[in-house]
Amino acid sequence: MSHSYQWKGRDDGAGVEHCRIYQVVNQSEQADFAIIGFNSDEGVKRNHGRIGAAKAPDLIRKQLANLPVHQPITIQDFGNVSCIDAQLEQAQSKLAKKVMQALEQNMKPIVFGGGHEVAYGSFNGLFQYVNQHQVDQRIGIINFDAHFDLRNDTQATSGTPFLQAAHLSQQHGKTFHYLCIGIAKHANTRSLFEMADQLGVDYVFDYELNSCDSSTLLSKVDDFIQKVDILYVTVDLDVFSAVLAPGVSAPAVRGIDLKTFENLIYFIQKSGKIKLLDIAECNPNYDKDQLTARLAAFIAYNYICNENWLKNKE
Repeated sequence: MSHSYQWKGRDDGAGVEHCRIYQVVNQSEQADFAIIGFNSDEGVKRNHGRIGAAKAPDLIRKQLANLPVHQPITIQDFGNVSCIDAQLEQAQSKLAKKVMQALEQNMKPIVFGGGHEVAYGSFNGLFQYVNQHQVDQRIGIINFDAHFDLRNDTQATSGTPFLQAAHLSQQHGKTFHYLCIGIAKHANTRSLFEMADQLGVDYVFDYELNSCDSSTLLSKVDDFIQKVDILYVTVDLDVFSAVLAPGVSAPAVRGIDLKTFENLIYFIQKSGKIKLLDIAECNPNYDKDQLTARLAAFIAYNYICNENWLKNKE
């Protein structure tokens, strides 16, 4: 497998106690995790957002590369899928194939976007895999996002992926299970709330995350997790306050804080049901001191470390 990105970083010495992420990538034929980049902001462009997210995947890799390895970790880099000549649908299909390929090799894909149009490619890959290998398993999507991304449009955009996922599920007679965490009232029209209700979408408002007690929140998330067998978690970085994530297409006025997010994602990971993670909407054109790319890398890093720890604990 060819890898366009050259993994490199600081070298503190030869012992395992000095090991960093860049030193373990592509060192094992059979890995636990597969990193895939999705170089696209065509969906953001179609959705009249601020473009630039296509440049993000390698910048997130760069921030991840130097982070320390505390327990043995195996990672394969599956390279990037690029959206060429505005052929978004083709790029989403290619991404779906890479996701499916990783799952078939018993790896957990981690996809770095790109705009949130990445989500339909990610979901489609998981959906095809489940349809071929685990047909009775129910997929649930947990989206950390200020927006529903259920927009009804004539073409795929960064605002349509979960409506596309709903349609794909319906075409195959599957129930659509979707939980959106961090919804901002001011960022979604009434028609989007109506679409969410029509599709039976579960959602938590951003202000609820900051105000309600954690047991109520975790209970709601747990109710959703119990309804499904497999989870696809997608993180749109615009769910965080603009202080944490300035480099996104639509910076959040309120947003959610990192502690709340970390508690929630760890709770979700403890279910053992996550098969796929993607991180979307990092836009280097508007980033400050690579804060948003660092946040994306930090999220991926914590996910990998937690999955590893939970697996070894079993």
